[in-house]
Amino acid sequence: MEAVSLDSVREGARVTVLQINGDGWVRRLYQMGVLPGSKLEVVFNRGFGPLIVRVGDTEISIGRGIARKILVRVDES
Repeated sequence: MEAVSLDSVREGARVTVLQINGDGWVRRLYQMGVLPGSKLEVVFNRGFGPLIVRVGDTEISIGRGIARKILVRVDES
């Protein structure tokens, strides 16, 4: 499966983070558990505004601009 940006993934999908392209805010994502190899579930993505993803037992909001810089692989269910 090819890499896609997190903002393009449908609600309910489970993904594996492959790469994060960015600078200063990357450290904050790592602190929240969003780093290469981590598993996420997309809880909310309506094509506008922030996304909500679940990392373990925690839900976090990620702005759409940052979500575009997070490359993921959609995991098969």
